[in-house]
Amino acid sequence: MPGSRSDGMWWRIALLAVGTFAIGTDGFIVAGVLQDISRQLDVSVAAAGQLVTVFAAIYAISSPVVASLTASLPRRRLLLVALSVFVVGNGVAAWAESYTMLRTARRMYAEQR
Repeated sequence: MPGSRSDGMWWRIALLAVGTFAIGTDGFIVAGVLQDISRQLDVSVAAAGQLVTVFAAIYAISSPVVASLTASLPRRRLLLVALSVFVVGNGVAAWAESYTMLRTARRMYAEQR
């Protein structure tokens, strides 16, 4: 039924699925473009590879901590804040002109997950 409550729920689920896919793939997409990153930022491929390592380590360490610290917060607001940090962090990473700026952006949104 158009306009019914289930219609709005479908959009919420679709948006949540797209957001989950984007966040899930974001951590690994860097591995495919390491050569380009190293060339553009004038660092070694090994240094560019550290972007993946640092992201994964921070994600693994901070996830349980953030989950326990935010357990009492309203889920909708928490989801909006987390996705906002994700979008801002990816925006900063996309326009990063230095290795330090890119690493900092990836740290920022790894911590919020």
